[in-house]
Amino acid sequence: MFVLGIDPGLSRCGFGAVRTDARHQPSAVEHGVLHTPHTSPLHERLASMHAQLEDLLVRLQPDVVVVERVFFQTNARTAMGVGQASGLALALACRQGCQVVQYTSNEVKQAVAGYGSADKYQTQSMVAKLLHLAEVPKPADAADALALALCHLAVAPLLAKTAGATSLGRAVAAGSRREGVERPGEYRSGAEERSPSVAADSAPGHETSHHHQHEEQCQDGN
Repeated sequence: MFVLGIDPGLSRCGFGAVRTDARHQPSAVEHGVLHTPHTSPLHERLASMHAQLEDLLVRLQPDVVVVERVFFQTNARTAMGVGQASGLALALACRQGCQVVQYTSNEVKQAVAGYGSADKYQTQSMVAKLLHLAEVPKPADAADALALALCHLAVAPLLAKTAGATSLGRAVAAGSRREGVERPGEYRSGAEERSPSVAADSAPGHETSHHHQHEEQCQDGN
């Protein structure tokens, strides 16, 4: 599996690509940071980030793109930039045909460091250890993006099992419903299935004219 993690931001957008081998061992393929100048107008910065993210996705061709889900930012301006960059990454990854997933910071820390309240240094140190790097990846935005990719690689097998169990449960439920369609009292005659009400209507003494049936239907409709 080839996973691209994206730590969204408009001034600095970290990315980290991780690939697993046949033994499911992860290795870092590439990591870095995309930049836009904070002095430029917003529309130019968004256009620049759009182009950089698109080039990155086309060049790397990842199977999965993981974008951090941000719930809270103390700085409203920073939150706006993160949300805008996140939206660009999600939309471009979808258009590229990648599987797109999101995790919160706490979910990443839990999966990578084994502790949802781990600090950045603990998480980044585990990133270096898991990827067999000589030192903690820099800058921090790139290390966070690599952590996102590692989080998905850790969680994906569990998600696959959960999805398989859900699909199996739905199939069993659907089969039970199909078996319950033929209720007690119904029977088949040749290739046709007839219910007691149909049999009663066709029995001697229960003939009803088409005109009378039409009148009853009209009355019911009114």
